[in-house]
Amino acid sequence: MQETTSAQKVLVVLPVYNEEIILAENTKRTAEFMRASFPTKNFKIVIADNNSSDRTGEIGRKLAEELPEVEYFFLNRQGKGLAWRQAFQKYQVDIYIVMDSDLAVELEAVKRLVETINDGYDLVVGSRFLKQSKLVRSVWRDFVSRTYRFLARKILRTKVSDFQCGFKAINNQVRDRVLPLTKDDGFFLDTEIIVWAEKLGFKVKEIPVDWSEFRNTKRKSTVKVWETTVRYLSQIKQLRDNLDKYKVE
Repeated sequence: MQETTSAQKVLVVLPVYNEEIILAENTKRTAEFMRASFPTKNFKIVIADNNSSDRTGEIGRKLAEELPEVEYFFLNRQGKGLAWRQAFQKYQVDIYIVMDSDLAVELEAVKRLVETINDGYDLVVGSRFLKQSKLVRSVWRDFVSRTYRFLARKILRTKVSDFQCGFKAINNQVRDRVLPLTKDDGFFLDTEIIVWAEKLGFKVKEIPVDWSEFRNTKRKSTVKVWETTVRYLSQIKQLRDNLDKYKVE
């Protein structure tokens, strides 16, 4: 596998909403890992705050002052997808990474994202459903996730095994051609970017990840799993219709 060159720039985006409990610790952990893994220091970590109402903004600004590789920006609208889409569009780098701020995926997998992009893939997706993956989660959330996965693969006619894992990397071509086609500002953006990339013929690769729902015991997820999944079903149908109408030039 090719390694990151000294001139290659890597962006890591942490979309956050009301994450005052974990933000400081996990941002510092991410920065320490990136320094150790990418000695050239040619990377940036962006805290993309989508309208938090707690102390997330205060903590994020302080982290940006203390850590030279960290930047913070605030959006006055909620939406995880909106946060990382705007962060990707704001910065010009070589490799764009988005990952959940709870660090549910082991940080070691970041190196595999970069290596896989450097091997010639355009979009790299962290998957919890490959044979080599390790997955720890509640029975209910696992059932809902697998149900969504089954329906999405069937309706959208894709071979990707995991749409919802918040751990992905893209190159400039996907940023410039695929992101403008996406419409969702929430969690469904993860599905949109994968399916549109496949539709346009980009090389998509899944990598196994070590993912745990319980890696941060101080913090509980605010995602309403069932409501989100029901909304996804409508969005899947709309995306399927848009794909059918779209003409690849």
